[in-house]
Amino acid sequence: MKKYNEFDEWTSFKSAAQFPFPNLPYISDGDKIITESEAIQAHICLKANRSDLIGKDEDRVEFLQIRGILADFEKAITDSAYATPDVEVFKKSVEDAMKRYGSAIKDLNKLLEKREWLLGYITYLDFFLAELIERFTSMDSEIGTSVTKNYPALQAHAKRFVEIPAVKAYRESDKFKARPHNGTDAAWH
Repeated sequence: MKKYNEFDEWTSFKSAAQFPFPNLPYISDGDKIITESEAIQAHICLKANRSDLIGKDEDRVEFLQIRGILADFEKAITDSAYATPDVEVFKKSVEDAMKRYGSAIKDLNKLLEKREWLLGYITYLDFFLAELIERFTSMDSEIGTSVTKNYPALQAHAKRFVEIPAVKAYRESDKFKARPHNGTDAAWH
């Protein structure tokens, strides 16, 4: 794995890259270089012969709908972390985001009251949601937001996810890094 610690190092590599859409993260698989997080996730699922992790054909529209909701909410919170000057302003921004996305979070909670996983079987959306819930739970306890506090099915989902044996083993390894949730230039990380 290559880490770019200096911005100039990355921009130099990016400008000389001989593959389309150079971006971080990227992975190399033989002669193919894949960028964009979503494409990387799908590629890994397919390489592992786990196409079920990208949703079954009959569930693809629901998969994309849920993915869009999660991405919108995650973007609102993450963008706020970088756009605000301090934690108090960030907290207010999170509260505003909850006003905009609260009904979607409530709907996700209701969905998970009826299902173990978002589509009834595990997909990489469950990985994404578990990471978001963990991030938001940390935020709730550290700065006093209440993104997850009133949503027990979301909390149960995240707990169920981290108890999956392979996930648990990874999280107990030295490869796992729990923090930061955002870069050090964000108001909350």
